Order: sequence, then structure tokens, then C-alpha cells
Amino acid sequence: SSGIWQTVWLEPVPSVAIDALQMETDIDAGVLRLSANLSGATDVSGYTLEVDARAGAEVVGTASGAADATLEVVIPDPQLWSPDSPFLYDLDVRLVQAGAVVDQVGSYFGLRKIEVAPDAEGVLRLWLNNAPLFQFGLLDQGFWPDGLYTAPTDEALRHDIEVTRQLGFNTIRKHVKVEPERWYYWADRLGVLVWQDMP
Repeated sequence: SSGIWQTVWLEPVPSVAIDALQMETDIDAGVLRLSANLSGATDVSGYTLEVDARAGAEVVGTASGAADATLEVVIPDPQLWSPDSPFLYDLDVRLVQAGAVVDQVGSYFGLRKIEVAPDAEGVLRLWLNNAPLFQFGLLDQGFWPDGLYTAPTDEALRHDIEVTRQLGFNTIRKHVKVEPERWYYWADRLGVLVWQDMP
């Protein structure tokens, strides 16, 4: 099987644009650390980033600063993401020059912390949000009967993860494949942890 199997699109953007976001959450400090990769600019000294984090329609945290800086968005009373409560915050990021918005993107993030730490008996366990969590999962090879590596629709991507949850699993090991970003979105939205193989 070969050919294009990841999402492909064509999109007009300004000469200086937000190309990607790098995000890291710290649940103990209640912050999102965010930086933006910009395309088309060799000097970003005249640009700033503005960030709004939302819980539904309510803005719960903001930050602004130099376009090449890492910004910290403080989230008061954070709602943590878990398989039982897959809460996600929405994110609006604007690139500003001379008071005018030149580019903007929307995204999302979940506040969560995953680590390996000893339990009360000193046995190393996987922990989620400072508590041990048994990860009960399956191996997903990501094949489709009518498209091999390519799912027929976004609804099909979502359906596979919904069935995984209905069967009682909280984890998917993605086997020797990197899925389209939309698959990971549905894993976040529906409450599934992902062990990603490195193809």
C-alpha cells in the first residue's frame, strides 16, 4: 500500500504567519506554556502574540508577549483531563504587528500530567495527574477495509475510538503508524490515552 494517506490541504496565509504551536502544560503550577513557530519572518521583533484560553465561551486565561517568546497562560481552578473526564480548553492565538492582527489560529489543550513514579510500596507505576492509573488498552494497527491506511471519513475515525471506550478501554497503542492529526483530536476529545509507536 502506498500513496497519500495523510491529510493534505492548500491554504492561503499572510507573508508572516503562525505555522505551528508548541504547548506544554504544568498542572502543578496551573499554567500552559506556549510558543509559536512563524513562517516567512527572519526578524520578528515587531510582532507580538496574544493568547486567550477558553472554557466554553468564558475566557479563563490570557497572555501576550514577544512573538519569539514562550508565554505562560495561568489557568485558575484548572479542570484536569482524564479518560473519565476528558475536559479540553479552547485556545485563540493572534499574531499582531503595529496593533493589527496579521494572522490567527484556533487550537485546544488538555491539562494533564503523565509520569512513571513509585506507588506506596515503591513499585513503579504509570501515573496520570499525580495518581496511579491502570492503563487498559488495545493494539490498533490503523487499517481500513476500503482505504488501507486512510479512513473513509472523520466519522469513521471517531467511531473507532468511541467503540474502544464502549468496550471499556482507556488506552490505545497505535502500532507502527502515525495517524492524521484528526485521530489524535478525537482521542483527546473522547478520553483515550495513546501509546504512540515510533515507525
